[in-house]
Amino acid sequence: MWKIFLHKKHLSLFILSLTLLWAEPVGAVQQHGGAEGLVSHETGHILFIIGMGYLLFWVYRLRMTGDGWPEFKVFLWLILCWNVLTFSGHWMREVVAPEKFIRIDGEITGYSIDNMFDLFFYLTRLDHLVLVPCFLFLLLALKKWSRPV
Repeated sequence: MWKIFLHKKHLSLFILSLTLLWAEPVGAVQQHGGAEGLVSHETGHILFIIGMGYLLFWVYRLRMTGDGWPEFKVFLWLILCWNVLTFSGHWMREVVAPEKFIRIDGEITGYSIDNMFDLFFYLTRLDHLVLVPCFLFLLLALKKWSRPV
């Protein structure tokens, strides 16, 4: 019976299955704890913005054209927008009044929007609407680049 698992493909599938069976639920969003956590997290966003901006600068400077490059440029612009949006949302969360969050049985179920600040903060919570298309453009670029020439 163990001879089945000697093949790499089967062994990988077996290890993946065991990993999934032993996995425990985790929260999708984790608080970083205190001002130090927020500052270090935001520093990561700043470095990410600088890195993607630098890459975008060189892609335009070197006039990269051809298959995949237009999609990659859109990816870079969207990832920059996502970082700025998320960066803003993290800082805004620090000043949002707790009563703005609608709670039922201790769980946050909604958010009260009364002004432009509230609306923008709410939109920062929908960052996946920028991030998902962003990665789709990256996938398109990678797919075009992986084609045989």
